[in-house]
Amino acid sequence: MSVGAARAIALVAVGALVACGAGRDREVEAVAPVTPAWQVRASGGMTAIAVGTDDPALLDAGRCRECHEAIADEWAGSRHALAWTNGLFQREYSEAPKPWCVNCHAPIEPQQAQLAAGGGALVDQGVNCATCHVRSGALVAARRAPTSPHATTVDPTFGSPAFCADCHEFTFPVLGRDGVPVRMTGHPMQATVSSFAAGPYAREADGCMTCHGSRHGHAFAGGHDADMLGAALEVTWCTAGEQLQLAVTNINAGHVVPTGDIHRHLLLRVWRSSTPAGVWEAFFGRRFEQADDGGKRTVWDSGLEPRETKRFTVALAALADGDADADAAEPLNLELVYVYVADEFPRRDRVPTEPTAATMVRWREAPAAIPRCTP
Repeated sequence: MSVGAARAIALVAVGALVACGAGRDREVEAVAPVTPAWQVRASGGMTAIAVGTDDPALLDAGRCRECHEAIADEWAGSRHALAWTNGLFQREYSEAPKPWCVNCHAPIEPQQAQLAAGGGALVDQGVNCATCHVRSGALVAARRAPTSPHATTVDPTFGSPAFCADCHEFTFPVLGRDGVPVRMTGHPMQATVSSFAAGPYAREADGCMTCHGSRHGHAFAGGHDADMLGAALEVTWCTAGEQLQLAVTNINAGHVVPTGDIHRHLLLRVWRSSTPAGVWEAFFGRRFEQADDGGKRTVWDSGLEPRETKRFTVALAALADGDADADAAEPLNLELVYVYVADEFPRRDRVPTEPTAATMVRWREAPAAIPRCTP
């Protein structure tokens, strides 16, 4: 599904709610979708976001904090706030500083003007308050508080999945030599929103925020949040004779796991400490090949759809060192790791300033202590 289609879904959903409110016995005239107030650029992040102002009171998250302390503090701990400064992005951007990448990591025009002048505090705020809330020099929100001092454009699609799609759903770009996008291809690079639209929570009123919401609505916990990772997947193992049976289930995520950056992947590993070279490993992620339109075609996708279970059988003998008595007593290690980059173990000169992976599950049990499989 394209970004435009995802946005259309959100607008149609809003129209359906209006129709329901009008009463079942009335015919409601269909209204053609209008461009949302927050949508000021084409799909794919080909340009910066126009906010229509240089007023620090509307651009600087620090100024927003003067009246919205709890919200701003919650945002400050989010990956949105770290979109520009986080070590994973900075490692990649420092090696290949492409302007297209900036359009989602320091996306508003005043940030990019500051970056062109050498950088500054506004750039370091990444996806800040103005990125989402300021358009045409005024605020945009799903509703306006009666006591708000701000001029506000009310748009019921603000915060919908279509809104999130502006930076979380796009195809591969064709970039010029200067790294500026020439056009977008037809091959998905990130498809989180369309994956969500096909999942079990697609009709929830809070959309993406059904899972990614928080007390003040601005924590945006995701793949870097230990609690969210821990709740997303379930791992089980059991023994059946001389075999180890493994299962990984996407029990809670409303989209494919992993999602987002093309390099993200999961690794399920089982091994004996005495024979680490015999590690068994399963890969969950995507592989690509070059496409004729300049994008990349997905040729392998082993990610976990919502509620999907993937099962594996491993011969215990394949993990052994040949000493039957020792093998029977030695514990087996199991680990499920969420890897954020292509190189889980980067060479010394490419180590970012934050972890390249997060361990979701780590077990160590003697074979006799692992549950027996039941029919």
